[in-house]
Amino acid sequence: MSKTKKISSLIPKIFKSFSKDSKLLELKANWDDVVGKQYSSRCYIHSLRKINKKNILTIESNASDLLELSYSSESLKKKINAYFSKEFVDVIKFKKSLQM
Repeated sequence: MSKTKKISSLIPKIFKSFSKDSKLLELKANWDDVVGKQYSSRCYIHSLRKINKKNILTIESNASDLLELSYSSESLKKKINAYFSKEFVDVIKFKKSLQM
């Protein structure tokens, strides 16, 4: 007979297996707080991929903001990595949004 376990003890185990996806969801959920209103109002997260052992975050924005955002990529990366207290993002790429 197995013991009944609390859901709160199972959730971390479930999310640990989806660590990259859960970190991405956490970043999306806290985007305003992580990068500030100055950036969050003009761009959003498109994807996070691992290529050659580097986490590459793709941020999507309209064409008029892409140049300024690209100049701010180091600042954005520092804010994101500071939020996670580790090197979470290695490279930020920018993509022109078709929806904004």
